[in-house]
Amino acid sequence: MYRVFCFRRLAVVVEGIDFLDPRLAGEPGARERGVRVELRTLVEAAGEGSIYASREVRLQRGICRFDLLESRPGAADRMHWHPAMSSGEPGERVFDPDLSRAPAGWLCDRLHDVTPLLVQAGLDPAEYTADIAALAEAAGEIVACVSQVLGEARRAPWPAVCRDARGLAPIR
Repeated sequence: MYRVFCFRRLAVVVEGIDFLDPRLAGEPGARERGVRVELRTLVEAAGEGSIYASREVRLQRGICRFDLLESRPGAADRMHWHPAMSSGEPGERVFDPDLSRAPAGWLCDRLHDVTPLLVQAGLDPAEYTADIAALAEAAGEIVACVSQVLGEARRAPWPAVCRDARGLAPIR
């Protein structure tokens, strides 16, 4: 299940995932489970219809990703982030010991000011001023959601899941 926090031009997507890279399926400890959080842009499509018609809003591909993943419940051993993404594909993994030690606080710090993340993505923060402020105000609510999904992901024992061709299964 996706949990999406939409602002005017930015969004944060929270998704519980159970991941097993198909190339590593036979290796012990290859399974990862946790929460994926992505910062994305939104585009409001010009729509047809009356003033009462609902507007189409399109969620774009991620510009930054935080993967709060673990190899076993509570391990916090695979938590990393991707400061850069290109066409939805993640760049290099960055492991930060503070992210593993205190994922909620670490993520909250990043969401309180997404300006550096926008700059990293090649976006002009001046075009997102209202969203930067709104996201900072909602950071606690978003992190509470992430913490709830991480708690679900950590429930032991991990259940059997059905994965797609990429090796992903949702955590409800």
